[in-house]
Amino acid sequence: MQWLLVLALVVIIWAVAIERFLFTVRKAEIAVLPKGSPNIRVLHLSDIHLAPWQKAKMRWIAKLAKEIKPDLVINTGDNLGHRDAVDPALVSLSGLSGPGVFVNGSNDIYAPVITNPFSYLLHPSKRHRDNNPKNRLDVERLNRGFKKLGWTELNNTAAEITVRGLTLGFIGTDDPHEGRADLEKTSAQAKKLKKTDLIIGVTHAPYLEVLDALANLDAEIIFAGHTHGGQVCLPIIGKALVTNCDLPTKYARGAHRLERNGKSFWLNVCAGLGNSIYAPVRFACRPEVRVITLTAKN
Repeated sequence: MQWLLVLALVVIIWAVAIERFLFTVRKAEIAVLPKGSPNIRVLHLSDIHLAPWQKAKMRWIAKLAKEIKPDLVINTGDNLGHRDAVDPALVSLSGLSGPGVFVNGSNDIYAPVITNPFSYLLHPSKRHRDNNPKNRLDVERLNRGFKKLGWTELNNTAAEITVRGLTLGFIGTDDPHEGRADLEKTSAQAKKLKKTDLIIGVTHAPYLEVLDALANLDAEIIFAGHTHGGQVCLPIIGKALVTNCDLPTKYARGAHRLERNGKSFWLNVCAGLGNSIYAPVRFACRPEVRVITLTAKN
């Protein structure tokens, strides 16, 4: 019995005080570009959940521009973890100017609230229904800051961006977890795209309905976050217990090829760099950004 208590204490210390600060860069290559195309290095950021006192995280993010030298930045939301985090987030990301796209997550719009962390094991977290302005974050100022970096907003819209001589079409949704994804509007905007070399889908929460909709709009690769990779996973095998949506747990993080409803596409899910300030834990699921090198098809 005593050794079980010691083991539990070690696990808690590791999950709360150590692993959630072990920020890492995960890399993968995905062949989706036309033959003969140059490689495109994509930095995928998600779920930073930044609080003003998280100086180590801020310093680590600030180094990414020089260390990664991305051709394109994709930010899939939940950047904020505190009502006073807008300026710290923008300062941390300021070196990543240039081609980029972003969508918002719920924690760009609403301040975190105290919840029972074990409830995530039973069902996805509830949508925010509180219209109290005190609980709203300044998402408009956050988005203006992103646009000053040269990033394009993709909430329920589409856009074309030239990267390394290739015309990339982007289709994005606002946060599906909050019921803010307008798939009809997104579809109408996507139809305005002209001839592109690749269509990329971007959303915060990888609900299957949204993935199917983006795939039906010819997205060959979809970027998402939200899941935190499960945040708490089984040791050694790293299997996620939950995804906080209807995405199967085997896709909770990383790049996977999906076959659904006659469509084949890549899904890249970033486990993110943070967690709610009211659930400060990571176990068998290190905080991450993902660097995806898009390469030419054989």
